[in-house]
Amino acid sequence: PADGKMNKIKWLLTWPLIFLLFTTIPNCSKPRWEKFFMLTFILSTLWIALFSYFMVWMVTVIGYTLGIPDVIMGITFLAAGTSVPDCMASLIVARQGLGDMAVSNTVGSNVFDILVGLGVPWGLQTIAIDYGSTVKINSKGLVYSVALLLGSV
Repeated sequence: PADGKMNKIKWLLTWPLIFLLFTTIPNCSKPRWEKFFMLTFILSTLWIALFSYFMVWMVTVIGYTLGIPDVIMGITFLAAGTSVPDCMASLIVARQGLGDMAVSNTVGSNVFDILVGLGVPWGLQTIAIDYGSTVKINSKGLVYSVALLLGSV
């Protein structure tokens, strides 16, 4: 009985978001929308960018409120928030016997994050907004982040 109530509460809380995504992203798995797969990809990427912006904003506000530095909040909460879903997806496909897909997901998601997540905004900055400018990376925790990445590898 309690499990059914939790499912109803979860459905009620997620319904507005699901409805918004359903109405704005064409479902290219249906024959009517098959030719719009690129539009589906682009709109999905834009929604992910918007959600990421709000996630970073909220983590920054929470960290500032609790007196936790941005570097720590980024390394722990944001990294976990973006890596755990990728890890779960890789585990699911690995259990289905698709080990190649699991490995390509772990590598591909990081490559996509670096090339699109950093490359597109920096490219827009140097080409469209301020042509020929340089992008300064102002991060006190960059050395710690790189050390953690190398240590985990």
